[in-house]
Amino acid sequence: MKISLVALGLFLSVCAFSQDDDYGVPGGTSKAKKEKSEFADRLFFGGGLGLAFGDYLVVNVNPQVGYRLTDWLGAGVGVDYNYIGNSLYKFQTFGPTLFTRAKAWDKVLGQLEFTQVFVTEQFEGQTFKYNFPACLAGIGYQEGDENGGFFIMLLYDVIQDPKSPFVYPVFRAGFSIGF
Repeated sequence: MKISLVALGLFLSVCAFSQDDDYGVPGGTSKAKKEKSEFADRLFFGGGLGLAFGDYLVVNVNPQVGYRLTDWLGAGVGVDYNYIGNSLYKFQTFGPTLFTRAKAWDKVLGQLEFTQVFVTEQFEGQTFKYNFPACLAGIGYQEGDENGGFFIMLLYDVIQDPKSPFVYPVFRAGFSIGF
């Protein structure tokens, strides 16, 4: 008897809950689909690519994906990869990044980014590996609209780890879609 009542209660609960779904209405969608759509609509993508030739080959790739917390504030993750090399010397960095980006004014951006940089250097048959943290803070300019555009930034490492081979400030240019 108790099992029958529990089963009946569950059945009625499911039926009542399913009434919240408006699949039967032309153009209607469920709450789950609306929430998924709202989540997807708040995602933004971007990053940068760099390539240079000369005495050294230079390659930079840094894709990013973020989530707009508000219309003016977003946070996300990315990966940064750099390669500089020729026949005698190779230098590679790789690092996962966490960032927060804010639109201070119409086209002015502020960014705070933390990354752990892993370095591999090869010179005259020897390999050196080390890593260091970096916390980049800076300001930038974005040309485009609310759907994104091209940006340039000037960033400074507030940690200034002595292992860091980078020259500061860092100049970065890239694109953003959805922020």
